[in-house]
Amino acid sequence: MKKNYSYYSLLMALPLGLMILVSFSGGQGGNFSGSPGDNGTTCTQCHTPGANLGGTPILTGVPNDYTAGTAYTLTLSFTGSNASRFGFNITAEDQNNTKVGTWSAGTGSRNRNGGAGDGLTHSSFTNSTWTFQWTAPATNVGPVTFHYATIQANNNGNNSGDQMVSGSSQQVLSNRDITNTTFKVYPTLVEDLINVDLINQESGNAVIYNMNGAPVQEFTLTQQNEIDVNALSAGIYLINVNVDGKTQTERFIKK
Repeated sequence: MKKNYSYYSLLMALPLGLMILVSFSGGQGGNFSGSPGDNGTTCTQCHTPGANLGGTPILTGVPNDYTAGTAYTLTLSFTGSNASRFGFNITAEDQNNTKVGTWSAGTGSRNRNGGAGDGLTHSSFTNSTWTFQWTAPATNVGPVTFHYATIQANNNGNNSGDQMVSGSSQQVLSNRDITNTTFKVYPTLVEDLINVDLINQESGNAVIYNMNGAPVQEFTLTQQNEIDVNALSAGIYLINVNVDGKTQTERFIKK
């Protein structure tokens, strides 16, 4: 009797495929945040990019500066998405791309890398908002940046037709670092007004750029500034501040 090896191969492959699908629906526990320390690896290792499901991931609760050993509550959420399934991977790194601090998962999330504490991923794909805690390292390690990759999935039973969006926070300074910088920008999630405070300087200038690199707003700075950005469309922007010949750039999100 002639055996149908293709048929048997298909039967053997189905459980493996289902196992992979189920495991990823409960979070991809590896290094997939898109951070420099994760080699820029994101969810596109498994999900085919290209779709536009309309959502924007927003990370809130990021402090302007951190105190060693202190816990901070962060929230990662989507706005405006047409997707029915969601996921994420997040970590924090210092300027040497070394993982710093420890993570405590909340509802719908879990530690990545088998509980190593160097980041989080989702544990349920039905959540579009996750709240969790990051505890700053016990000693000052200099500026820290949060890096995250997110996935919006269309629930079609495979990994095609999904959308990946990655992002990172502004650099979070330790309290000891604050005196070494030239300005502070806050909040990072803006409705209509953004504050720019110069540190140990009296004047400067700033330019806001959209993510295409086009300038959309320019202004002159005094020591404390409240900038009206209500005319800007919702999205991610860069603010380039020049003080005493030194330029720094920070990122903010307009709701």
